[in-house]
Amino acid sequence: MVNKKELMLNAIKHESVPVIPMMYRADQVVSERLLKYFNLGDLSNDWESLIRELGADNYSDGETLGAFTSYVPKYIGPAINTVYEINHFFIWGIKPVEIKVAGATDVVFHRSPPLYGLDNVNDVLRYDYPKLDWFDFDTYKVAIDAVNQTFEEQEEIKAKDIKRSDKHFLCTYTMNSIFMTSLFMRGIDNMLMDLISSKRYSEILISSIGSFCLEFCKKNLGRIGSEIDLYGIWDDFATQDDLLISPEVWRKYYKPWHSKIIEEAKKHDLLVCFHICGNCSDVIPDLIEMGVDILDPVQVSANKMEIGELKKQYGRDICFHGGLDAQRLVPLGKPDEIKKEVKRVKKIFGNEGGIILGPSHYLTPDIPIENVLAIYDK
Repeated sequence: MVNKKELMLNAIKHESVPVIPMMYRADQVVSERLLKYFNLGDLSNDWESLIRELGADNYSDGETLGAFTSYVPKYIGPAINTVYEINHFFIWGIKPVEIKVAGATDVVFHRSPPLYGLDNVNDVLRYDYPKLDWFDFDTYKVAIDAVNQTFEEQEEIKAKDIKRSDKHFLCTYTMNSIFMTSLFMRGIDNMLMDLISSKRYSEILISSIGSFCLEFCKKNLGRIGSEIDLYGIWDDFATQDDLLISPEVWRKYYKPWHSKIIEEAKKHDLLVCFHICGNCSDVIPDLIEMGVDILDPVQVSANKMEIGELKKQYGRDICFHGGLDAQRLVPLGKPDEIKKEVKRVKKIFGNEGGIILGPSHYLTPDIPIENVLAIYDK
């Protein structure tokens, strides 16, 4: 019997694989419907049985390969006084807001930016930035993005008790969304203008965010880096058509910080997964040069993101995680169309590795259950 973790590791390393590994990720509502379909119990206890019944090899999330095996240091700072969300954007003064979409709960971060209207360089210099001692690096939260949990509901584990696994990918992430944090703090419109017209302001804000994220990463990985497998980064700076900012602007302001963070991850021999939705084709060579091993979610419905072309250009240098259109094909297509596309992608990659195939985003409640099953040829 093939060890699922070894299968995916071989795919990531572009080694020969007997089959293309398949991953699953979905909104909790979708998972609960599948649990009922397969006569299983609750998601927290039966997630492994769920992916086994589906025929998937892994339960992934956005930027890691461990939706149920990811760890972040416990927050012990000032009272949150807002919606708790596991990426901890609230530590920057950002106020997350819950919204309901198609029966699912989502969180948005762009409302009421704390630096909106504070346009002077002194405003950003005097801002009350977060502190490292707001986190307990001896105690970790099991950060499960697949299940909606409050801070109190998350399980805790001591750092010393996190041990390597032959079966699961153990991961960490958070405090590395440098572009997104700057947008949510300053306001999307202001930040995009600042990068061109207020360069000193931009440099101070981004370096303040980046330096904290880098120190957080050093302390986090210094504590558990020797026992985990993967470091995940989430920083969406692309749209379906193109990047939100030019590649040159990204390279000037943001890439240096991500490079330093990835360098820290590599000191611990960790795999690095970088999540960027949309058309990020212009910076894929940069990601490869920086040491990124896995690109997620591979939004093939976006411009210049056709999976066959990506394979031709970058298939030997980076592993694709996702790559099955969850925007149009899976919600709106017929099961036979979905099965046909899965077979097509598998044929493109053959036995050469380089892909962990699955939905390009979380499967949403509007998707018929027969379409979800078709992904795994059920």
